[in-house]
Amino acid sequence: MPQPQFTGLGKTIPAIFFILFILFLSIPFSVLSSDNELRNDLIRIQLSDTLSVRQMPAAVFLHDNHTKALTDKDCSVCHMTEKNQLAFKFNRLKDGTYDADRKMYHEKCIGCHQERREQGKESGPMTTECRSCHFQNPPYQDSARPFGFDKSLHYRHEIAEAIPPTKDETGDEKDWNCGACHHEYDKERNQTVYVKGKEGTCRYCHKAQTSDEARSFQTVAHEACLNCHFKLKALNKKAGPTDCSGCHAADRQAAIQRLEDIPRIRRNQPDHLLLSLWLKDAVRTGEPSRQFISPVAFSHKSHEAATESCYVCHHASMDPCITCHTCIGSEKSASIRLEKAMHSQRSMAGCKGCHLEQMKDKNCSGCHSQMPQKFLPENDCTGCHSIQAALLKPVPADPKLISAIAEAEIASRKAHWSLVSETEIPETVTIDIMKDQYEGATFPHRKITQTLSAGAQKSRLASHFHGTEQTLCAGCHHHSPLSLTPPRCASCHGLSATPDPDGRPGLKGAYHGQCIRCHQEMGIQKPAATDCAACHKPKTGPDQRTSGVDIKGQAP
Repeated sequence: MPQPQFTGLGKTIPAIFFILFILFLSIPFSVLSSDNELRNDLIRIQLSDTLSVRQMPAAVFLHDNHTKALTDKDCSVCHMTEKNQLAFKFNRLKDGTYDADRKMYHEKCIGCHQERREQGKESGPMTTECRSCHFQNPPYQDSARPFGFDKSLHYRHEIAEAIPPTKDETGDEKDWNCGACHHEYDKERNQTVYVKGKEGTCRYCHKAQTSDEARSFQTVAHEACLNCHFKLKALNKKAGPTDCSGCHAADRQAAIQRLEDIPRIRRNQPDHLLLSLWLKDAVRTGEPSRQFISPVAFSHKSHEAATESCYVCHHASMDPCITCHTCIGSEKSASIRLEKAMHSQRSMAGCKGCHLEQMKDKNCSGCHSQMPQKFLPENDCTGCHSIQAALLKPVPADPKLISAIAEAEIASRKAHWSLVSETEIPETVTIDIMKDQYEGATFPHRKITQTLSAGAQKSRLASHFHGTEQTLCAGCHHHSPLSLTPPRCASCHGLSATPDPDGRPGLKGAYHGQCIRCHQEMGIQKPAATDCAACHKPKTGPDQRTSGVDIKGQAP
């Protein structure tokens, strides 16, 4: 075959096409297509994550494909058994050296493929087909969704007849089966034991990565759950899924039965309590502390109902917050003080961060998305720190008394806040600052106010923090005193098309920015932001009105 020539103008162009053709063939076909197959059973096998090891790209393994193909075999064809449980490493109990594990994978995988091919069955890649497993750009996209126990699924396991009651550390059998999953490590006995009243999430010990103290959460979750499911299925009892899709596919997750009437998790937790560093100091001295801000009355019961697990707040352990988050911080809390932990805007484990997240609800976001967050010193602390000093004399050392004080304070809070009288809310507001182009826009003021009120009434959080009748008005009438006759928008926003030096937009920009942003945040589809005529009817004749904003026929 004649070799391609690269000299001479007449031969240069064919040579260039030849090179481009070769380069085209060298591109993985997965790169040429953006329609990668979505897989929730995708496993990437990479034996080393260090750059010192020269290796191929991670091998792509589709777990459910293999279990469906090997219906004549059980899991032991790939997984070894230890203490009557499957170990979810491939054909080994512990990792070996890179070279040893690499050799084992190739021998076991390719050996199985060869055996099936000789039997005339569908088979995987062979020795010379490296790129059929080691893709530089895999033609698959991981679509596995994280899976966890919500309260419904937890309770279903708690009442499951197939999971028998277990014994605690005293050897007594209890009427619940928490010990089937929950345990603590006993260093003296070098084993895990169940301790009643100290149940916590697996993540407290089993972190994202394997450590010297414990295996990774992913490893223990698969081993504990799947081994239990396998055992129950072997006994012909109802059990959970044993395939990847059963837990990690969106449609399978949506099909999981969810119970509505779920009792509280039994953990000897108080219904109500006081949150503050004050109490710890006061019990020590015998006097109400003057060094710390007043405690917060906290409803443990209502917050449990609003969250899916204790882990949302008790993120490191089930101990009280002040165990780690002390006045000045501790090594356990990475020096994060209690004040910082509770008021962080970024952490869902803290009060303020969680409350800000609730404001993203469409019933709240129309107003709150446009409100700048205040610095902590600018807030009124008494909205939460409301326990009066008189209630704390003498110092309540009894947990039941502490709970009673907190419960009484919470009960005294208004369940719902009231709105101003309907007759004091203007029914409509006419906005006609663009009278040279459009007729005035008629704003259904009373209807919108009542709609916002009805949405806010659904939230106990809003009921507490919307403390006065005029609080809701501040959603639109911002930066002005709470009043039944708030200043008009034109009091602060002028007709200039350019913003003021302090950043305030002109009147036209203020109206459009606030109204359109509110509609978008609350999911109101009509009127569309680009549909001017939906609010402003085009002018049909000479305008005899005065300019500005006309409210109920008043002069602007």
